[in-house]
Amino acid sequence: MASDFTAMALPQKPIDLTGRTILQVIPELDIGGAEATTVEVSEAIIAAGGNALVASQGGRLVEKLTALGARTLILPVASKNPVIMWRNRGRLAQIIVRYGVDIIHARSRAPAWSSYFAARRTGCIYMSTYHGTVHKAPASKVFYNSVLTRGAAVIANSSYTGGLIAEVHGLAAEKIKVVPRGCDVDLLARDNVDAAQTIAKRAQWGVGAEDFVILCPARLTEIKGQDILIQAFAGLAEKAPNAMSIKLVFVGSAQGREEYFARLTDLVARHDLQDQVVFAGLEHEMAIAYAASDAVVAPSTRAEPFGRGVIEAQAASLPVIASDAGGFRETITTGSPTEGASGWLAAPGDVAAWHQALVTLVNTDGAVRQQMGENGRANASTYFTEQALCARTLSVYQQVITQQQTASRR
Repeated sequence: MASDFTAMALPQKPIDLTGRTILQVIPELDIGGAEATTVEVSEAIIAAGGNALVASQGGRLVEKLTALGARTLILPVASKNPVIMWRNRGRLAQIIVRYGVDIIHARSRAPAWSSYFAARRTGCIYMSTYHGTVHKAPASKVFYNSVLTRGAAVIANSSYTGGLIAEVHGLAAEKIKVVPRGCDVDLLARDNVDAAQTIAKRAQWGVGAEDFVILCPARLTEIKGQDILIQAFAGLAEKAPNAMSIKLVFVGSAQGREEYFARLTDLVARHDLQDQVVFAGLEHEMAIAYAASDAVVAPSTRAEPFGRGVIEAQAASLPVIASDAGGFRETITTGSPTEGASGWLAAPGDVAAWHQALVTLVNTDGAVRQQMGENGRANASTYFTEQALCARTLSVYQQVITQQQTASRR
């Protein structure tokens, strides 16, 4: 069903939101894809002449939003306590009336319920973005998540997600707007990172200047497939070109999943990979991390709704391997490098398939890998920029405002 949905066309002219006020509601404003998108869209709203408001429980991005000219409102919208969620309905309704909000845009399920009822109470337009996984069961979760589909529009981050929303929630196709996530392709350009920075990053990881570095950027959790990757990595050195030293670097936090992390380190020891595998922890300098690497892998064991990491990797001119499922099928070009291929797809959870993909990667000629990296950067620059994400989102705002105006005249 996902194939029935395509990304929204980019607007032919800049969107004018003069006099319009958009309130985005998100649980917290710390590091994360949804949080970064909230900041990017706020900046775009202001650039389009509108007023950007963000309600959240707070976080490190509040200061950045304030510097951009957005108004931040601190509310306990991260809470899933039904009493607090109900009280948030009243708090958001007061904000809507006080600031003359035209659209309330929910970016998570718990605050979406408060936003939905606040919009009904005030006559404000309600819409959402479906950032997470679309669950098919149990029925209680499907109902809880259905609040994201009850507005004038719901933004899906991929055609895959859009298809699942229609299938699970029975939503009409015209209400589903596919807006792929974007990344800062300019920031990730390799020219922005000098040799000294890449050497320092490799030294921090304990890898040499001549090592071939395969980077896996993701939080350490079973669904991200690090255990599958370690097993697939075993024996790779014996199948690589002569004298190639290969390192596998994981960047990401275990976030308290000590049992899983222990399992990973046990796998490394069992396959005698202690000198080849590095757990680098949380990484705050991703542009440098990408520049210090030769390829990026995303071995998720279940379908990702989108997968921003492989877009960032392609923007950084790196060939990629990802699981053959979900949004990765839309963001990676496979096939011939001379015809735009930027990477490979491997069956999720299949150690043998992932091992073969890694063998193909390291045995691909360096010039061909470089061509694939260039193809990836062109792919990201054409379809997956922050500017494209913001332009499409503002276009949705304009559409729902126009729909409301048309309905009110009837």
